[in-house]
Amino acid sequence: MNVRELPPLQPLCDRHKHVVLLWDERIEGRALLGVGAKRSLLVASPTPGGWDSWNAFVEETQRRETWAFGWLGYDLHESLDLAESHERLPASPPHPGGWPLMCWWEPEVVVEWAAGSMTPHLATGEGALAQEVMQFLTSPRAAEQVADRTDAEAWHPLEPCWSEEAYTSKFRQVQDALQRGDIYEMNLCMPWSGCAPGEASWSIFERLASHTRAPHTAYVQSGPWRTMCASPERFLAKRGRTLHSQPIKGTVKRGQTPEEDDALKYALATSEKEQAENVMIVDLVRNDLSRVAAADSVCVDELFGIHTFSTVHQMISSVSCTLAEGVTPLDIMQATFPMGSMTGAPKLSAMRHIAAMEEAGRGVYSGALGYVAPNGDWDLNVVIRSLMHHGETGRVDATFGGAITLLADAQEEYQECLLKAEALRQCLVP
Repeated sequence: MNVRELPPLQPLCDRHKHVVLLWDERIEGRALLGVGAKRSLLVASPTPGGWDSWNAFVEETQRRETWAFGWLGYDLHESLDLAESHERLPASPPHPGGWPLMCWWEPEVVVEWAAGSMTPHLATGEGALAQEVMQFLTSPRAAEQVADRTDAEAWHPLEPCWSEEAYTSKFRQVQDALQRGDIYEMNLCMPWSGCAPGEASWSIFERLASHTRAPHTAYVQSGPWRTMCASPERFLAKRGRTLHSQPIKGTVKRGQTPEEDDALKYALATSEKEQAENVMIVDLVRNDLSRVAAADSVCVDELFGIHTFSTVHQMISSVSCTLAEGVTPLDIMQATFPMGSMTGAPKLSAMRHIAAMEEAGRGVYSGALGYVAPNGDWDLNVVIRSLMHHGETGRVDATFGGAITLLADAQEEYQECLLKAEALRQCLVP
């Protein structure tokens, strides 16, 4: 499966406010396309009632046995009671792109591609819109390339919003917090920005998906708000009463030759520093899941697994549990959101330092996006390796970062941010 084998979805994106494609190019992967919206939920900023609205929206989806798609922005943590003491964190500065923090909707039409298949079938929907979408996907004319309507002068490459000196200064602040014992790991993230024409969102996504070939790839459009995501990381997958999480900590570039590639992969697999960072987050995720798990059901299914993608090797672990009886979607988010790999540990302390040091909200980045299925299962990724594009202003936001511990080196961490940014920078060209 390759996203470029799809007909260009730009005409659907032009005609419909809500379009979402969740794409997985692995042979065992599954892909979903949602078009239109029967009902929707939008929360612009952190509010105490926002999460209750989301919980009600998801439970209504389950009651009606329908689909729902959408995103949860990182800064929504401000309106969650994240600790057993019901402590809340201080507000983060606003995100410079002004993104809504929560947007969910029930599509009018859902099309599914089964694992390993390029033949779409209608999962839900009827009438003229269902006919339009299926004809578009299966018509030979749909495979024709859409003419390039973009103006080269409207493109501006992604550039970091911090200088290397600013990053190094913030790195030292993290190190000071580590040495004081405030935290023992923190994810420091650096914002970037650029510009692209509004009609270029789909073509940018095609480049990103083809270049990265990530298992949790997504194009999500709600009006002018478009997220092009090439995430390799799963936040939460619910299958019946089983909950899965797959935190990532540890990244290295791919080699130029098979021999160099194998050597880099081996170095990542045997790195004490990367293993130390990874196991800290595994312990954090185990603790999070234990708050909603049946007794003695939390287990680590894979520790320090090395997974290979187009541009990087990454160290991924897998943790799962059986949900306790009566647990609601909100209970699960209360226990786990946001993903520990994007905060650090202890989670609450790390998030306080993040708010103070990063000086701007993260918006959608390091939140989660995905779907809730008619049977009540869901799959949510971690929003990393992503471009957030505003179709009216042309503004593009991206963020890159990594975990910092006492063993970390400022120059190495800065270079890791540049490595993660490079694949996305290449997508933002006319």
